[in-house]
Amino acid sequence: MKTVAMDVFAKLRKELRELERQNEELRSRNAELERRLTDLHGEYTMLRYRLKELPSATEFLKLRQELVALKKELRNRGWKDLI
Repeated sequence: MKTVAMDVFAKLRKELRELERQNEELRSRNAELERRLTDLHGEYTMLRYRLKELPSATEFLKLRQELVALKKELRNRGWKDLI
């Protein structure tokens, strides 16, 4: 059976702990950057809609619901053939 000198083992263990610490720092940094990217994407999407004068996703949903309600009202008033 192969034996490992204690100083080599201690050195490798120290390196492993350092790498684990660095890995944890990188994971937290990655999570922060992912959150910032999500925020920026949302802002970009809103800006793109505003520049193109398009409604946002929530505004579009609201407009669609209004359209459905208006179509329903027209059907109720007898305008079935035009819709």
